[in-house]
Amino acid sequence: MKFLPPEPPVDLYNEGFGSSDILGRKKTSKALTNLLERIDDPLVLALNGEWGTGKSYFLKRWVGAHTIENNSSSTVVYFDAFANDYLSDPLPALVSALSERVPSQKKVLIGNVMNAAIKLAKPLTRIGLAVATTGMSEAAGAISSTAINAVGGESATAIEAFWKKETGRRTAMEEFQKALMALAEPKHTDKTGSTLVFVIDELDRCRPDYALEVLEVIKHCFSVPHVHFVLGVNISALENSVVARYGENIDAKSYLKKFIQVTLELPSTIGDAHNRKQTSLEYLAHLIKEMGIPEHIAEPLKSRLQLVLAVNNISLREIGQIVSSLTLASPKVLTTASARAGDFESRVALMIDLVVTKITFPEMFSKFLNASVTPKDLEAYINATRTSILDKIENNYNPEYNSKIAYVFFTWMYICKNSIPESIETAASLNYEKHFNSKFDIWLNQDPKKYHIGFRPNGLTILVFTRPNNWII
Repeated sequence: MKFLPPEPPVDLYNEGFGSSDILGRKKTSKALTNLLERIDDPLVLALNGEWGTGKSYFLKRWVGAHTIENNSSSTVVYFDAFANDYLSDPLPALVSALSERVPSQKKVLIGNVMNAAIKLAKPLTRIGLAVATTGMSEAAGAISSTAINAVGGESATAIEAFWKKETGRRTAMEEFQKALMALAEPKHTDKTGSTLVFVIDELDRCRPDYALEVLEVIKHCFSVPHVHFVLGVNISALENSVVARYGENIDAKSYLKKFIQVTLELPSTIGDAHNRKQTSLEYLAHLIKEMGIPEHIAEPLKSRLQLVLAVNNISLREIGQIVSSLTLASPKVLTTASARAGDFESRVALMIDLVVTKITFPEMFSKFLNASVTPKDLEAYINATRTSILDKIENNYNPEYNSKIAYVFFTWMYICKNSIPESIETAASLNYEKHFNSKFDIWLNQDPKKYHIGFRPNGLTILVFTRPNNWII
């Protein structure tokens, strides 16, 4: 059995989604390529999603799939913004990343871009760009030695004075954009590497100042035809960066609209209307198989998460953490021999609730530990509404009744209150209480200070309340 979810390394630019498209992302990949291919104007597209939803995995695969599987001739540049946020000016890093991806037949054009970038970069970061330029000189071939030497020689003062003037900055910007347009301009005779696509990943993890600096450089420096940007970002986190920089009175949503034209999200389902599945559950099934989770743990885990995911969002990263946590359970829990115990499934299901809530809903986890869960809490957790837990309402058949939700609800109500709530006195609830009385044992006769509630000891005790706040697993 494995502990960590499998994360095979991605060979950037050299592999796409291939046959291991677990989450069914090929369709999204193709749609993204088609969108970028048919747009000539500069486009900034945000791939929005909360942390742990698989944005980075998708983008790292897509930079290869864009050309290998989707047959695009664009030049794609992957840029990890978080890995570069120790810098004050993202322009040098972006130009350096671009220079490494431009086809060799365009070395003169990229040389012009880098020469112009030296003049455009902020004075404090110009030296770094010159060093990168020097390292590229042999490959680029056309970089001006005068521009390189000027940064560290007597001409440095003249360049800085030129940059500080508004007209100087405007001239430098125009020169940079002109060089960039020449590099990205499609040629009828040779379209190889014409359109430029920058993939900016991890932008929402950067320092607020740096994240917004990246957006401003994109808007002011790279806004030329046939140059596109795809941002992997959590828009909510990026809005927080705007507030951190400009104060609470700023309209963060409107501010970001100045930089981002299109916002997309990765689909949460796989398949067509006739065979649609939740991405999270598909990923769960993949992890269960890859990590060797035994069936008697896997099946109740799938069942419980299906209920929880119907009303709550759980990220792919959290799915991985849940499965990893279950691998740490006692060997008695994980072995199939123990699974033959009569009430084993009920106890495993409760263990799963504890693991799921500890990772995804800490407040609910605390309530489970304190035996203070209320019907309202369970409604938020698994949609345990009155109509979902009662098979009959006023002696009439209830078509919305869900036996799985009802079982979870009455189990926790019994554990936390030692009886079914009086407000739910129905034939169904009385049957549940009779059922639980055969499984659970209130050990008050032994030591009420030590044991609040537990399970009938039959050689395997998985969960036991010890004092008010602790569970033994």
